[in-house]
Amino acid sequence: MDFNDITLPDVDTTNWPVWLAASWPFIEKWGLVLLACMLVWFVSGLVKKLVVAFGKRVTAKDKSFEGSSWDIASSVARVFALIFLSPLPLGLAGYDWEAIINRRGPGAFAAIAILVIAVLFANWVARSMRKMGNQAHMRHGADDTLFAFSASLLKYVIFAIAIVLALTQLGFPTASLAALLGGAALAIGLALQDTLKAVAAGVMLAIFRPFRIGDYVTLSGMEGEITDITPFRTTFKQIDNKVVSVTNDKVWGDPLVNHTRQTRRRLDLYFDISYDDNMDHALETLLGVANGHPRVLAKDETWVGVHALADWSVRLRLRAFVATPEFVQVRADITKGVKEAFDREGISIPFPHQVNMAYRPPAQHTSEQASQSDITDTED
Repeated sequence: MDFNDITLPDVDTTNWPVWLAASWPFIEKWGLVLLACMLVWFVSGLVKKLVVAFGKRVTAKDKSFEGSSWDIASSVARVFALIFLSPLPLGLAGYDWEAIINRRGPGAFAAIAILVIAVLFANWVARSMRKMGNQAHMRHGADDTLFAFSASLLKYVIFAIAIVLALTQLGFPTASLAALLGGAALAIGLALQDTLKAVAAGVMLAIFRPFRIGDYVTLSGMEGEITDITPFRTTFKQIDNKVVSVTNDKVWGDPLVNHTRQTRRRLDLYFDISYDDNMDHALETLLGVANGHPRVLAKDETWVGVHALADWSVRLRLRAFVATPEFVQVRADITKGVKEAFDREGISIPFPHQVNMAYRPPAQHTSEQASQSDITDTED
């Protein structure tokens, strides 16, 4: 079909101004081209929405869709849809659209097929590597952090290769494309220095592994369990089930506390007693409660002592080792047990007292009392 053969309704321009009548064919032609561009834009947006809908359906509920490979694929699919549908407005503008389709059509279909296959393949590879890491961790205690990082990195590499192959299918010369990508990489590298810094930090975290997936850590002043590490960000889940994401450069540069790296962890608890209580008796009670707990490890290493003489109490300190996963529960049990033991042994736990003193000014004599006093003095 030749778009130049399309006949539009005749419009009587006899009574129009000369300039408007002379311009009408131009307005009519390019108005139709504008409508075609709007149609192409709408269809490409529909293609993107279809890819997004499919991607959200196949993405796990506990995974974020934003920034995922499907999210990127939806934008790329829209770009290729614009390229594929571009012959329509070009043909209306007077170009040979049939020759364009014959020359670019197969390449456009091949490019779209490459992108779709790449997205599916990249996600399959990433899922397989993560599953392999989980199985190795469960069976042999292997570290699955490197598997998770490698899966994310490999997914992005596959997608980048797919984009290059898709562009070659659209007719971009390989040599020119390589030069273009090199220049674009330089420009992107200068513009996205922080992002590249995060990627470099992610590689260092994957190599040295100061933490593993499942470790409980303190990052950027917040605590949580590491759930995922990608080339760009590290994600951890807090106790109240909130998910926090931190860029890898901040994780690498800021102080990091790993609470679960060691198999056991030391409790440090403080208890106050009154100055009137027997300190030795209180220390023996404290030691008995700690070593009496079945989950306290290395009972010969349990230590108690006087920590400080405070303003209104004597502060005692307890040190005991427990298994890292049981730290919170054992701490709660010992705190409860010490309170019960102190009550049973008659050891008081002091607390600040506040005494309110009210000032009452001396009573003043009234004028009548003063007059009566004067009369009494006169009579005397």
